[in-house]
Amino acid sequence: MLKWLTAQFQKRRSDQRALLPNADGANCLSSEQWRKKGNAFLSDDNLPEAERCYRNGIQTDPDDAICYSNLGYVLLQTGRSDDAERMLGYAVERNPADFDAYYLLGNLARERGDNLRAIACFRTSLRNNPDFDFCRRDLCILLAQTGQPHEARTVMDQGPAFDTDSADYYLFKGNMHLATAEYDSAVTLFKTAKELKPRDATILINLGAAQIGQRDVLTAVETYREVLEFEPSNVQAHANMAAAFQLNGQLDLAVQSYRQALRVNPQYLYAQQNLLYVLSHTLNCSPLEYLAEAQNYGEKVSAIAKPYTQWLCASRASVARPLRIGFVSGDFRMHPVGYFLENILAHVDSAKITCVAYSNTVIEDVLSTRLKTIFSEWNKVAAVPDKELAQQIHSDGIDILVDLAGHTGNNRLSVFAWRPAPVQVSWLGYWASTGVAEVNYILVDEVSVHKDETQCYSESPWYLPHTRLCLSPPTTAATLICTALPARQKGYITFASFQTLSKINDATLAVWSQILSRLPTARLRLQSVPLRYPINVADMNRRLALANIDLHRVDLVGGTSRDEYLAAYGGVDVVLDTFPFPGGTTTAEALWMGVPTVTLAGNTLLGRQGKSMLCCAGLSDWVATDERGYVQLAVDKVGDLHHLAQLRASLRATVMASPLFDGAGFAKSLEAALEGMAKVTGNGAG
Repeated sequence: MLKWLTAQFQKRRSDQRALLPNADGANCLSSEQWRKKGNAFLSDDNLPEAERCYRNGIQTDPDDAICYSNLGYVLLQTGRSDDAERMLGYAVERNPADFDAYYLLGNLARERGDNLRAIACFRTSLRNNPDFDFCRRDLCILLAQTGQPHEARTVMDQGPAFDTDSADYYLFKGNMHLATAEYDSAVTLFKTAKELKPRDATILINLGAAQIGQRDVLTAVETYREVLEFEPSNVQAHANMAAAFQLNGQLDLAVQSYRQALRVNPQYLYAQQNLLYVLSHTLNCSPLEYLAEAQNYGEKVSAIAKPYTQWLCASRASVARPLRIGFVSGDFRMHPVGYFLENILAHVDSAKITCVAYSNTVIEDVLSTRLKTIFSEWNKVAAVPDKELAQQIHSDGIDILVDLAGHTGNNRLSVFAWRPAPVQVSWLGYWASTGVAEVNYILVDEVSVHKDETQCYSESPWYLPHTRLCLSPPTTAATLICTALPARQKGYITFASFQTLSKINDATLAVWSQILSRLPTARLRLQSVPLRYPINVADMNRRLALANIDLHRVDLVGGTSRDEYLAAYGGVDVVLDTFPFPGGTTTAEALWMGVPTVTLAGNTLLGRQGKSMLCCAGLSDWVATDERGYVQLAVDKVGDLHHLAQLRASLRATVMASPLFDGAGFAKSLEAALEGMAKVTGNGAG
């Protein structure tokens, strides 16, 4: 039932407590007297008598707006929402300044899922009474929930919504900054809330989330341990602590914490998806073991969904029209998915394909702005529940729905279980099976997935020629040229890795240690956002020392701007890839900057990602098949500086002419694949 602040409403509505004389007969009392009598019954929680009095008041004076409003409130309290909405409508018709009636209408609309109307009603209520703190608070919360955190903050700053000395105030404001990825401000606000409520699990969990956003991951671990000291079964604390371990490359600890979260709550899909993410690149998890875990997730979301069996997309056999392709992602922005997608969709033939975006994030940036010009339709769906989003996609007549996230952040895989489109595909943002039976295909290439490995996927692999990835050439504020080989100026080789710490496992460090021991003058540059924080630097130094790597030969660098990151390749001779989770965007960008990568091919789609990209660029001789070969390859490749310098000078032109950057060519391959899928299923006929 609707949870109004009853006492506050009654306080404003009750003109007096005492019952008036002449209590019987509508003709004996004015509408105001009936209203006062009803208010007294309302104060005693005698709703039937209050209702009778308000109805008598309306009978006496059909234009008494307050009687209509109060009657609407009573009807809401007794579960008669339709009648309540009608009475409240009569109230605002007669008194457009009735802020209480608009507030109640807003709550009623919110309860029914009509968020746009709820927001409009709350705004009208606030215009009528800017000091209505409960309405301002509810409007702020609703704006935040519907993906409008900036607007929520604006409304909050316009007047009182919370007691500004309360923990709730700082918690809510921190959440607004967290939603817009302003992590430094969020941490400050959550810490203030914590000072006011030191043992509040919600405050601590959100503080940890903001610290993870900063990539201050080990501090986040300590924050979640603090929660578990007084709430040992807090499932969110276990799962978020696992995420912090994961970002720090402590994958075994991450797996343990995710599994603990699932022991507490087996239906906690956030933890299960993050577990799948980790298992996809854990050395001791086989492809078939991973698939079993993924299908377990798929069964859970399928059990909740009610899949469509008929669709609204007209048969293309009878109607000549482009295929309507829906793309679902939380990463239509400055993100690897956005970088790869832009160059492809910009070349799609609009006579064949209509691209529809379903953006599952509130964060937009300059790349989002460019992508909006490419898509024919742009839908912001972060706050739309699964059932409603499935209905929307179904109503949009989508022929093929493409998931670009898999089990990564801001995904909507659970919507795919509803099967809102007749054909559904996994591509680009993930590198393993989704495990969702309702997803028909996964787009791959023959280097990444061998023909005899299809049993490792719940989807049917659909093979693209050359590559499953095609990067957009980097767009930068500065003109970045490929510099001369640094080793010739420095007198020593500089290796580098620009990967997230979660990819740098102990096996990778052990191999890098062997390379550095074979090349005693070589140096290693490790650049990653978490290395901005001393606690993470200390932990990485500990791990390097355990791998017998001389700390004096390693430069640890925190995150930088995109331009500064690309410019850093000017001081690097060769990139050392991680395994079994190799680089993707970083590998392609390194090639664009003239820097080749030594990679180790694994036995999965993800593990062969580096091999696929290097083969596309004509650098198959930079691919090793085992750890010993990886070490030898790195040593051999830097042994001929003349050849390395020549390669550097020509590499950008080479890769720009390769399938790895050929957006127009890839777009044609994608069009052909989508056309082929549509034909297999009868051209999307519903």
